[in-house]
Amino acid sequence: MARLIPPPRWLAPVLILLGIASVVAWHRLSTPEMAPASTLSCADLHAGCATRLDGRPVTVAIVGELKVLSPFEIVVRTRADKIQASFTMEGMDMGFNLYTLRPDAAGVFRARVTLPVCVTGRRDWVMTLDIDGRRLALPFSTTL
Repeated sequence: MARLIPPPRWLAPVLILLGIASVVAWHRLSTPEMAPASTLSCADLHAGCATRLDGRPVTVAIVGELKVLSPFEIVVRTRADKIQASFTMEGMDMGFNLYTLRPDAAGVFRARVTLPVCVTGRRDWVMTLDIDGRRLALPFSTTL
């Protein structure tokens, strides 16, 4: 009767690492590069700001207090199929915070959002809107 030889101990970890590397490589190759975001400087997000993105008018405003852990609403007026918003800080990972804006009966896109707490106390945020694959960045600051 033939005797089976067990595989070397290092084989399983190597196969796992190869599998992980394959998934990461596939994800990077299959994910399209996002175009750089256009930046919109907005002196007063409560009053709203307007710009043009790919020739279409876009108006962005917020309703509520810009405070961490205090919900506020993003309001976007434009023609679009899909709008998502995320929040970042320069040089800092703020975790997963992607919001999908939904059109109301009048076709105005809205989402109720909450900013995470920055443990360093920073208040300089960038809201990035993805409007049908085009990105619009809006820097802003929160109150304490």
